[in-house]
Amino acid sequence: MKALNLLLLTRTHDAGTVSMLCQALSCREDAKSISEHEAASLWSLTDMIAAYLAQNSSQGNWLNLLDGFYFSYVIEHIGKEFDLLKIANDGSCILNIELKSEMTGEERIKKQLELNRYYLSHIAGTIYSFTYVMETGQFYMLNEKGFLKKCDLPDLINVLMKEALADYLEDGIDSFFKAADYLISPIASPEDFLQGRYFLTNQQFDFRRRILSYLQEGCAGKDSPVISIAGIAGTGKTLLLLDLCLELSRKQRVLFVHSGPLRRGHIAIDQRLKNVDIIGNSQIPQADLAGYDYLLLDEADHLEMNAWESLYFKAKERNIPVILTYDTHELLDTSALTQDHAQSCASGIFAKVSTLHLSFSGNIRINRPVYSFLRTLLRPNDRPGRTDYSCIDVVFANDEAERKLLEEYYKEKGYVYVSMTGGDENEEDVIAREYDRVLMVLDENFYYDEEQHLRCRENEEEALRLLYEGLSRTRENLCLLVCADKPLFEKILAIKLT
Repeated sequence: MKALNLLLLTRTHDAGTVSMLCQALSCREDAKSISEHEAASLWSLTDMIAAYLAQNSSQGNWLNLLDGFYFSYVIEHIGKEFDLLKIANDGSCILNIELKSEMTGEERIKKQLELNRYYLSHIAGTIYSFTYVMETGQFYMLNEKGFLKKCDLPDLINVLMKEALADYLEDGIDSFFKAADYLISPIASPEDFLQGRYFLTNQQFDFRRRILSYLQEGCAGKDSPVISIAGIAGTGKTLLLLDLCLELSRKQRVLFVHSGPLRRGHIAIDQRLKNVDIIGNSQIPQADLAGYDYLLLDEADHLEMNAWESLYFKAKERNIPVILTYDTHELLDTSALTQDHAQSCASGIFAKVSTLHLSFSGNIRINRPVYSFLRTLLRPNDRPGRTDYSCIDVVFANDEAERKLLEEYYKEKGYVYVSMTGGDENEEDVIAREYDRVLMVLDENFYYDEEQHLRCRENEEEALRLLYEGLSRTRENLCLLVCADKPLFEKILAIKLT
């Protein structure tokens, strides 16, 4: 995506043409859908700037001051959008302008600019934040101390004329906004979490606001309030739950239950947060909720049914609000799974007891090709469009000796072997974790049934669930090693190639 000139973008004063011009000038792969309101506020601002510069600029050619803008840029994976950004080539300073067709209230304007600064702060020390309201012609500026004040067009012009912005970033804005800079794992990087060096997506922010509002007002007088947060692997459920834990523990006591064994990250967070106790699955039978104000359950779909019931009824007895997260496992064919495990009926059980239910859409942790490949691997007929699977290897071993040889080869390259029958990581190990590179092995026990659903002849429930868990926790690269089953290998290889 390339930076563009605002005057060149807006001369037609037509939303449809602006969309086409935006794609052409910025070299976007896809056309950006631009509403009439967006287009109107954009050309209103541009016309005001152009008129002012034409009359007041001492520069011979003032048009270059309108160069270097990224319009409607969205951070990949996160969904955070900026109306206008201009970035110094060395990243030392950024100009951010938000466009409003009508007045939405100063508090909302301030919150948006604060949020934008929050996302931009890891790039530049100097951030100029403006909002332009077309309806009133009013400008607002958020200063370096976080105060919002009304300002005038000349204040914006003065920033446009800053020497640092004269040498602007012409291309490659994505290099400044890598998803890995925003999407930390609080368990893998507890210090970043504890120091507040993490970012929430728009949807996480929305859920956070709704949950806190519900706890403060909406659940008053309700018996046993239960807030359930559903989503496939990688949607940021654990980060949101720990962020809520951090907020709630400022004034009240929280019991945080992780459905697997505790990691070093859990222990570090537990030791640092005064009003929080974190326990793992082995401690659930002895858990006493006396003295706690909230019960938070992470990865609740991994709880055994008796563990879930014990915690739920203890909370209900004391009328303690429960906030839980669970994976919908929507990619798995649950008809193949037994009903003994809590995950098999998570959507039913948790939905029935929930007084507030929220459901994540999309995926933010694993990369999109891996998630697309996972969908198609489980159900080849559920094939998305053409996808670049260059981050995925599909390889074949004729026998056990070759399997071990290839396994060691990939482990030397930094791959973590997640096995359905015992490898570097088992099912409990992968809960709430993620890996840059994952290796998984499929043998002759796996096959496709008549409906083209992936099945396993031995321990189908455990095998398919762990396959899902391992693949869905892949951040960068995946290798599927098929052993001794050439037809299965050819079918999976065809997924990569189509």
